[in-house]
Amino acid sequence: MQATANTPEVLVEKSAGLATITLNRPDRNNALSVSMRAALEVTLGQVAADDSVSVVLLRAEGRSFCGGLDLSDLPTDTQQWRSRVIAAQMNHLAVVQMPKIVIAAVQGSAVGGGASLALSADILLMADDARLSFPFVKLGIVPDGGSSYFLQQKVGTSVALDLLLTGGMLTADEALRLGLTRRVCDASTLREKAQELAAELLRLPPEARSLTKSLCLKLWGDRLHGILTEEVETFCAATVTVGHQQAISRLRAQLK
Repeated sequence: MQATANTPEVLVEKSAGLATITLNRPDRNNALSVSMRAALEVTLGQVAADDSVSVVLLRAEGRSFCGGLDLSDLPTDTQQWRSRVIAAQMNHLAVVQMPKIVIAAVQGSAVGGGASLALSADILLMADDARLSFPFVKLGIVPDGGSSYFLQQKVGTSVALDLLLTGGMLTADEALRLGLTRRVCDASTLREKAQELAAELLRLPPEARSLTKSLCLKLWGDRLHGILTEEVETFCAATVTVGHQQAISRLRAQLK
């Protein structure tokens, strides 16, 4: 379903313990506008507080999971960048911290903040055409939304550095080989496989699921808040550099 003036940019559907959250700007490759980030924050908060929900499926309409920052609405100063980074962090923290199990089903491109959103999920399911891209350095900025932390925790520092320092991309096959996911499927079956995985999780004791997530989070999540604070300040520092200003000028020229 394509988002229009009367269609929300973020959809939610609840059924038998499962909440399906859908990014719904397929005409923009689900690029994350200010309004879409705000809608996602509200939706995640409502789902987290809903006792009838124990599993969450995060998916997207269209060919791509998420094109990252909406390039038609680029921030123009450091304060605007700060607000965007904090909004992204709040979305991803909500995913990490909710006691529900969150599945991200990713097809096509997941770029920048879209890749960070996917990495925040508990279980990553990738279509065989999925690609996680981290182009931050190419824009003269640092990774946001916790992506530097998530990557280092989930694939290791050496791989994370390679991806983030080069503005690189991770294919579904590479993600499988590196252990970022153990689930890759044909793109045409992504929704079906995601539903099957959700049903499998729903058959398990809910208390054990939540406690297991909480236990695992204690191992790697305790430093997350501190890292996110550092991330905001480092990101803002990057936005006043010559390299960032030049990169943004080139990007604006390309968008004209």
